Formats: sequence, structure tokens, C-alpha cells
Amino acid sequence: MKLLQKNSKFLFVISVFCWIIFNLSLVVAEENKVGNKTENKSGRKAENSYKIAQNEYVAIDFNDVDIRIFIKFISELVNKNFIVDNMVKGNVNIISSGKITKQEAYKVFESVLEVNGFTVVKAGEISKIIPMQMAKSKNVETRFEKGSGGTGDKIVTQLIPLKYADTNEIKRLFVPFVSKTSVILAYEPTNTLIITDVYSNINRLMKIITAIDVKDVGQQISVIPVTYADAIKLGKTLNTLFQTKTAKGKKTALDQMVKIIPDERTNTLVLLANEFDTAKVKELVEIMDKQVPKSDSKIRVFYLENANAEELATVLQSLSGKASVQEKGKKTAPVVSDTVKITADKATNSLIIMAEKDDYPVLETIIQKLDIPRPMVYIEALIMEIRDTDDFMLGVEWMAGMSAGSVDGNDAGVYGAFTSESASNGISALPTITNNILNVPGGFALGIMAENITIGGISFPNLGAAIRAMKKNEKVQIISTPQIMTTDNEEAEISVGENIPYKTTSGSGDQNYENFEYKDVGVTLKITPQISQGRFVRLNIYQKVEKVASTEENTPTTLKRTAQTTVVVKDAATVVIGGLIGEDLTSTDYKVPCLGDIPFAGNLFKSTGRKGVKTNLYIFLTPHIIENPVEAETVYREKHKEISKVKENTIKLYRDKK
Repeated sequence: MKLLQKNSKFLFVISVFCWIIFNLSLVVAEENKVGNKTENKSGRKAENSYKIAQNEYVAIDFNDVDIRIFIKFISELVNKNFIVDNMVKGNVNIISSGKITKQEAYKVFESVLEVNGFTVVKAGEISKIIPMQMAKSKNVETRFEKGSGGTGDKIVTQLIPLKYADTNEIKRLFVPFVSKTSVILAYEPTNTLIITDVYSNINRLMKIITAIDVKDVGQQISVIPVTYADAIKLGKTLNTLFQTKTAKGKKTALDQMVKIIPDERTNTLVLLANEFDTAKVKELVEIMDKQVPKSDSKIRVFYLENANAEELATVLQSLSGKASVQEKGKKTAPVVSDTVKITADKATNSLIIMAEKDDYPVLETIIQKLDIPRPMVYIEALIMEIRDTDDFMLGVEWMAGMSAGSVDGNDAGVYGAFTSESASNGISALPTITNNILNVPGGFALGIMAENITIGGISFPNLGAAIRAMKKNEKVQIISTPQIMTTDNEEAEISVGENIPYKTTSGSGDQNYENFEYKDVGVTLKITPQISQGRFVRLNIYQKVEKVASTEENTPTTLKRTAQTTVVVKDAATVVIGGLIGEDLTSTDYKVPCLGDIPFAGNLFKSTGRKGVKTNLYIFLTPHIIENPVEAETVYREKHKEISKVKENTIKLYRDKK
């Protein structure tokens, strides 16, 4: 019986113990279920769940929890009091896959505050939670030693004395590595860097400082004279050498500080580097700055076949660095080095060039492209003066229109117009374009012709004007028919005239003396042709006709007429410029002697005659492009055939009929 009673008591105790364990499990399960619930929409306080085991480890898991609830949780966990600023607001999210200690939980707390723009600042026994931008003006922790402990994201002020590096340089280097709310200052008197930032970032910056704050990092300026070598080329070689070292070596931060600037005027190298690199550069300069024997291979002579040596030398010299021009403040990069020297020898029409080996391929290519035969232009001109009087009326009709068609197999086109007032049927010579006549007043004329016309027995081919005489007395004066050949883009000048004297002063009183001066009168024609694509020729024309109008008492009066213009005409086509130059009106009285002088009645015995004279000056120009000897031979043969025709009073403008 006693044994049975003892077993019953034992079973009762076991049952009670199991019941207690069961109830405790239900309580813990209920607490976990409540901790996992959150209220996101209402923004109300969310519950949290955590387990604190006997070994002081805690599991943290927060999902969109108000930051103030999180602060309260940490306050109870680490047993600290916090004063929370009113600006501290927001929600936090923490995902934890395992358990951490209370100390680690507090570091997580500091990191969460830093992510949201807040930090913890101690104020005695109480800590304040304030925005980070306000922390730098509060009582933050100040550290003086580089190795002083501390991790996490708490804001502190770190003083970092530098031994070798410059504080301002390090400050500029670290600006991209700190946040906008951080502070970095350089104190030059003690060469100290002051940084206010979070623990974790300060530790990272201090590791960088340890790597760059080393001996000989300070830069110094040195001037290295160069005796034999070219400072510019030597500096380029050394810069390339140090850039290669930077790319492949381990001292990237230091090698980038080496700067070598050549000074052309003094032939020296200005070096900016630390003491170690300065010694290396000087050693290299001493090795490379050696006198080398001069070689004749640097000097070459180019004999030109077509181009002018003096003109080509000027062009080539402008390609070097010394003669490079500036455009809008920017210097043009030289094609060849500025050490190139070019001299022209006029006697042999050659170029003497002294240059480096690398410059000769460029120079030879340019010389070959410029030393080529230039095409020539053979220009025929006809300067004609037409005087229209009451006894002789000469009308000129120009055809104008978008399309002139074709006349006798020749293309005809006209630009500009001139008409006489009484000419009504003057265009019958060109019936194919009568539908495109422009009604323009008499006066200036400019056109391009492709027809033949005869004036007073003188034949003018390629003229698109119909000239007819209204009276029998034709007055057409051929002033000059100059012809000249010139090179493309070269000015040609023809001057035909005489030198006449005229009296400038005469004596007075008992002394009689006369002074005479001489003046050139005649025809001057200056033309500069420029050949373009399609065998078109641009003509820059200056023409002057000056002749003696009258001579009285050795004081001649000259009549001067000039024309200056630029036209574009196709090869072998004729262009004309000119128009009304002057108009004179004279009145002559005819009367019976004595009877014509009687007042009133004298009008019955006299008459008045009026005579008008109009002068028109025309210049006809026909350019012929000559690009090869065959074309030159063709021109020669045609002009040789015309020698006999000149004797027959026939003046013909050359036209190459193909």
C-alpha cells in the first residue's frame, strides 16, 4: 500500500508539471502570433516580437514599423534613455535571418538612424536623437588618434594629422567620398584634417590616408635645362614613359603627380614631382640629352617642275607650328613640327627643306599635289564703240528668256537686255527665241551670246545681238581687239596706248616758262581667270578706255571710261558687258545775215537744228581653256589661219568648233 501511495503522488506531480509546461507554450505561441501582426494602412503602432534567451541573444524582425516604436524597443533592450527630436519621423524595415547580441543590435539601431538621416548625440547620461545636419553643431564625440576604436554609424569628429601630404590636396580628394551632411576641413598651421562623419566612413577614409600620406609625396618644381636635345620632343617622351608606368605599375597615385612641361623658348623642362621622381627624371634627361652627329639626311632639295618655289615655300612654312593660325581663340594644330625650315632658291626654282624624318612623308605628299601643270586660259577681247546720231541710228536688241533654244547647232543664252527705242524688228536675226523677249528700257547690257552677226562688213561670231543701221552712215569704231593667254588664277594685263604731253603751268610777268607733263592714254584690260568644274571660267575684269577728246593750247582733254565686274562664262562662250556711256545734245542756229537779227520778224529768216549723239561702249570676251598641248596647238593653228583675214578687214573671235 505504501508503495502504491508513493507512486500516485509521483504521477500527480508529473501531471501538474506537464500542465504548467503546456500552458507556458500556449502563452509563448500567442505572443509570437501577436508580434507578427502589423497595421500598415492605419499607421498605428505595430507590435514586435522578440526572443531573449538566457544567453543574451535577440532576434530582430521589423516590417514597416514606425521609427519611434523601434527607438522604444531599443531603449528597453539596452536600458538607455533617449530624447527624440520632433523631426524624427518615418518607418523602418529590418530583416534578420539570425540572432544577434545586444551590442550588435545597438549598432544596427545606429545604422537604421543613419539611413533615415538621423543620429545619436550624447548629452550627459541622456542621448539625443536628432537629424544629422544638426549633429555637427552639437556635442559629438571627438577622436584624436587614428587607431581609436569605434564602429557603426554614429557621428563623430575625427582629427587626422598628416605627416607628408598636403591637407588641402587631401581635402579635395575626399570631397566625393563624404555625404552632403558631413564636414571636412583642412587646418594648414598644423597640417591637420578635421572630418565629421559616421564611424564607418571615417575608418574608410583613414585607410586611404594611411596609403597616401607617405614620405616624398610632397611635390616640388624643378627646371631642367636641355643642351642638345629638343625640349618638346624630350618632354613628350618622358610624359609617355610616366603614363605607361602609371598604367602598369603599382604607384598610380604617386605617378599621376609627375608633370613635365617643356618650354620652347628656353629649351628647358619644367618638372612638377616629388623628390624621388624628380631624381629619376633628371637621371633620364642626363642620359638622353646627348649630342649626336648631324646627318645630311635631314636636308633635302626638291626641284619643282611647275609650281613657283617662293610661293610654295610660303605655303609649306605656314603648315608648321610657328605659323599656325588662330581661329576664334583656338590654336590650329600644326601639320608638321615647328622645327621645319624651308628655303626657296629662285635661280633653280627649288626648295631646300630641313626637317625631321617623320615630317618628310607629309611634305612630299603636299609638294607632289601642288607641283602640277596648271591649266591656261586664252582670252579674246573686242572693245567696240557705237555712236548713234540723227544721221546714224544703231539699235541693239538683246534676247532674254529662261531658254534660248539652239541656233544653227549652237546653244544660245542671254542674261540682261538692251533695246533701242525705235527698233521694232531688230531681233529677226534670231527667230528661234522671239517668244522670250523682255521689254526693258535702253541702256546697260550684259549677256552671253551664241550667234553670228556682221556690223559694217566686220564679222563677229557668237554674238546674240542683232545690230541694224537706221541710216546709211554707219559709225562703229573698233577701239581694240586684245588677245592674251594666262595661267589659271593669274592676272593678265593688256595695255595699248600712247603717252601725250600737256602743259601744266606757264610764266608770268617778264619770265616766260612752260612745264609739260605726260599722261598715258589708251586701252587697259586686266583679267584674272579662275577655272571651275564643268569647264566654266570665272572672270574678274577691269577695263579702262582713255582717249583724247580735244586739244586746246597744248592742254588736252581726255575721256575716261572704266568697267569693273565679275562674270562666269562657259569655255568658248562669249560674254559682253557695256551699255550707254554718254549722251550729248547740241543746238545750231541757221539764219540769213542781217535779216535774221531783226526782232520778231527775224524768226522768218532763221532756223534751229538740234543734233543728239549717244555713245555706247561694249566689251566682248571669249575665254578658251587650254589644259594640254593638243588644245594649245589647236588655238595656234586657228589664229595662224586668221592672219590673212585681218588684211581683208575681218576680225573674228576664235571659236573651237567641235
